[in-house]
Amino acid sequence: MPLRTFNYSDDVLAQHASNVLSFLQEDLPDFTTFDPDLDETKRDELSQLVTWALTEGGDDLNVAKLGDLTEALLTEMQNARKLYNQLRYWVIKAFPNRKAVQRQFGIGRFGKVSGSQEAMISFFTSLKESVEEYRAQLEAVNTPPALLDSMEAQAQALADAQQAQEKKKGNRTVDTEERINKLNELYAITQAYNTAAEFVFFDSPAMRDRYRPPTVTESEPVYEDEDVM
Repeated sequence: MPLRTFNYSDDVLAQHASNVLSFLQEDLPDFTTFDPDLDETKRDELSQLVTWALTEGGDDLNVAKLGDLTEALLTEMQNARKLYNQLRYWVIKAFPNRKAVQRQFGIGRFGKVSGSQEAMISFFTSLKESVEEYRAQLEAVNTPPALLDSMEAQAQALADAQQAQEKKKGNRTVDTEERINKLNELYAITQAYNTAAEFVFFDSPAMRDRYRPPTVTESEPVYEDEDVM
């Protein structure tokens, strides 16, 4: 993970860069005269990064999306528990004296797996196979066909929800790296103008101060949040 090259918050950097951009509306010719590299191309690059920094939403947006996906997975797990509790009644009715078959359907061990995402997905994948193996006996005791059919769909819903969550976790790491790199680029451009301002406005302290970066006391350093589970 790249490190920020600045020691204040992303929002403070974005506001400072926006201020620098506004000052350049009148000061750019002075900078370009001093250093041709600080020209309209550099100013336009700054403008694009400022626009991005003010609108991209930061890691809070990623956290919110990850939270939504986590909530969706928890909902599917709760749905799975409800379906299993319904199926359990019919399994015991169909096989009252066949403990081995009951165990194949998870009776007596479901509590151990129901709290784990990975274990629940694996359990429902095998459960749908057990349902198909004993479907005739279950239907013979009037088990609702819709309930039996729902096991396969629920197994897929659990798998899809977990995959979406894991994909977002991975994407969040990539997004964070890309965001920090772009913020560092933004900071580097503001620092280029800040360094040049020392000479361009040598006789005008007030003009020179407009390009100084924020002091550390204006904002505390910012760090990424821990993963939402």
